[in-house]
Amino acid sequence: MATMKASFYKTLGCILIVTGTAIGAGMLAIPLVTAEVGFKYSALLLLACWALMTFTALLILEVNLAFDEKASFSSMSYHSLGKPGRAITWVSFLLLLYALTAAYITGGTSLLSRITEALSSHSIPSWLNSLLFTGVLGAFVIWGTHAVDYLNRLLMSVKGLTLLLLIILLMPHIHLNLVLSQSQGPHYIFIALPILITSFGFHIVIPSIRQYLGPDPKKLRQVILIGSSLPLIIYLLWDISILGTIPLHGTASFHTIEQQQSSIGGMLSMLEKLLQLPLISASANLFSDVAITTSFLGVSLGLYDFIIDGLRLKKNTSFGKTLGAAFTFGLPLGFALFYPQGFILALNYASIFVVILLIILPVLMVYCIRQHNKPQIYRVKAGNAVLASVLVLGLVLLALELMISFNGIHT
Repeated sequence: MATMKASFYKTLGCILIVTGTAIGAGMLAIPLVTAEVGFKYSALLLLACWALMTFTALLILEVNLAFDEKASFSSMSYHSLGKPGRAITWVSFLLLLYALTAAYITGGTSLLSRITEALSSHSIPSWLNSLLFTGVLGAFVIWGTHAVDYLNRLLMSVKGLTLLLLIILLMPHIHLNLVLSQSQGPHYIFIALPILITSFGFHIVIPSIRQYLGPDPKKLRQVILIGSSLPLIIYLLWDISILGTIPLHGTASFHTIEQQQSSIGGMLSMLEKLLQLPLISASANLFSDVAITTSFLGVSLGLYDFIIDGLRLKKNTSFGKTLGAAFTFGLPLGFALFYPQGFILALNYASIFVVILLIILPVLMVYCIRQHNKPQIYRVKAGNAVLASVLVLGLVLLALELMISFNGIHT
């Protein structure tokens, strides 16, 4: 009985790691990019993005289970796609995860600064807050997935309660006519796609979770399906709450937010103005702070295991842990402290790396290991026709991301 209970909590913890990695502070911005699309079409877009990203996550699981338990994206890409595949994986993985880690360190530094200012009359230097945030949370990552699991459960409880409070506050003020409003044009769908796809980017933790839970295809598949479905439900509730409350046009509307060139802060201020509820901003800020922490844990865990795998370090030795930690946190911490423009530039192109790493490469890896008839304990029920369709879709999305990033498509 005790073993079954422990297994249940480990599985639940992994589900929450998947969910916590996917749901970052950027979730608050989803209504901003879907306002012109309208809720009906944005709901369909969210469902389509969830289906696509969950499918490619299962493809990554298939590839991961075809290799030994220590395999991460580096080994998986090399043994399936060779040196060119590994090179593309390394570039995409490091650019994406270093940029995200640096961004979360910056956000965490700001969070600690606010806390220390509230608790003490003495201000702590920004660089020290950065070291504290990275050092404390980084220690959980180096300690192992089990440590991340326990801390993440606590943080996800706070995040869930905060989000529930936000939705409860907003639900009575939703107007059906705003929810049923029409899309302002198909090109707004293209603008929203990169943000929505990136919002389901939890794939990086799959190798870490496999090491933690063991090679149990049924359990791992369950973790991915439930862990990815929770963000979908949460995004839909958040989207309908905001789009059903703030009108598209008028003196207090999404167009006003756009004209003032404000983003999440402007949207929250608009909600307070419309509803006269100061608690909304406080709850949203708390949610954002906790989301930064849970996303940092998931992203840095995936990056740490990628570094350990790629450099063939031993996770159970002091040398392996120290070198792995240095490569995982050293560069992002340096960028966050001394050259924040570097990771901000990389973040502008994050969706390009997401499409390459989490949509295109999984399809190619699965196709190659199947062609080589490698023994498999898990196989996604999808033939070559489905794989080819997803690959084509991935290439179309990549072209779209490049056009948007280089101003080929604009509002």
